[in-house]
Amino acid sequence: MSRPTLDVATAAVQRLPNLSGSTRQLLGYLNDESVELKIIVRAIECDQGLTIGLLRVANSPFYGMPNKVQTIHDAVVLLGFSNLRMIIVATMASSLQFPNLGAGTDVRTLFRHGLAVAISASVVARSNALDTSALFLAGILHDVGVLALMSTYPELHQEARQLAARDGLSMYEAERAVFGFDHADIGASLCRHWYLPEPIVQAIGAHHQVGRVREGVSSLAPAELAAGVVCVADAMAHRLNLENQPRAVLPPVAEVVWNRLVGSQERLLASLAEIEKLYQELAVLIVL
Repeated sequence: MSRPTLDVATAAVQRLPNLSGSTRQLLGYLNDESVELKIIVRAIECDQGLTIGLLRVANSPFYGMPNKVQTIHDAVVLLGFSNLRMIIVATMASSLQFPNLGAGTDVRTLFRHGLAVAISASVVARSNALDTSALFLAGILHDVGVLALMSTYPELHQEARQLAARDGLSMYEAERAVFGFDHADIGASLCRHWYLPEPIVQAIGAHHQVGRVREGVSSLAPAELAAGVVCVADAMAHRLNLENQPRAVLPPVAEVVWNRLVGSQERLLASLAEIEKLYQELAVLIVL
């Protein structure tokens, strides 16, 4: 089977029927700071599933609201656009439909891993005074390119999976060997197509690259920090293995990335305990 170029693969995955027009429109509204509140509320209320999911999550211990959130208007006011975007994407991601996936593809486990990375990313981001909601989104969608490639090029991705298992490679290394690019490249393109903010797109696209920062580098550039958070969060999620994968392989994390964003063993253990607690609270609300 011929190998697609990155441009060809990008065009192919953007044709996947993954995101409804109403959801894409809503995300567009949330990226517009001048949009009126009533437009956001009306757009959410037109989607019954999103309305139910939003209210469930808004009233969860994850957000710890002092009073019960009973209306979408109240939820939008209390949560703000950043948190609202986070919940919408999390709810949407849990129900994404990709055609042509093999019978053995466990989409729920893949999503659970994404959720674990998202929570890990938000914890690491908070401790480093970075945007927690943006990095939650980057975490939950960091591997969406895996499903996109599996759906669009099932035979080639099966070849990559076999190569990874045979040679002990990470999935993205095997994808690069087979395709010439990896799921992070495709995932970033897909999220850009969904009108997600560019910093989120860039963090998704670079999260494996920043994990292999060359030796001798003593600090991270500002543009690398977000990708570094996703990289570290991915390693933390694999370490916890909250989704109970039979084979959880720790991705590489450059020393400079780890030291800058995590630091001491005590800080790591505290973060892992918090991540596990938050995961248990949130997973039952949005994982289908």
